Amino acid sequence: MASNRCVVCKILKETCSQGCISAPYFPSNDTSFEDVSNVFGAMNIRKILVDLNTPEQRQIAANCLRYAAEARRRDPISSCHGIILHHKNILNNIEQDIESTKNELESYVGPDRVPKFFDLPMPEDFLTTSASLDFFVEKIKSLNAVQKNQLMQLPAADAQMIMGKIFWKGEDQKMDGGHGPGADGASTSAG
Repeated sequence: MASNRCVVCKILKETCSQGCISAPYFPSNDTSFEDVSNVFGAMNIRKILVDLNTPEQRQIAANCLRYAAEARRRDPISSCHGIILHHKNILNNIEQDIESTKNELESYVGPDRVPKFFDLPMPEDFLTTSASLDFFVEKIKSLNAVQKNQLMQLPAADAQMIMGKIFWKGEDQKMDGGHGPGADGASTSAG
């Protein structure tokens, strides 16, 4: 098994046992580990992985270490902080563009006719499991057109409460009051 040692064991010049804690996250063919090792050190990486309790936490930590090392390699001075500042700048520019467009639209159609959209806050436990995002996306896709429209028109606090009830507490409530067929906005009358 010496030829298939994980890269952490190779750097530390140790034998890689069958249950090596580093092997699933830094396999022998991992090309990004050199940057990670240069920034954090192989022994510190091993300690970080050992201190974590679940495989999901270790996978997240390994990905974070790779990301931080790649950021440090690209920008040795600012690293992750520089990336955060760059993305904040982009977000700020987009928010200014939205506000400018909203003001321009208000001048053409009036302030009462401009659609209002609210940010939907992300729950605290959103990314704690690897399936969280898939679960969230599937739940959003399962909403009908009326439910999506109602959700977008709610104040942020109400939207968070409803999303919590529907998605994270397992309750299968309908936002449209459960009016049955035709509640999705499709007309069922002939005239």
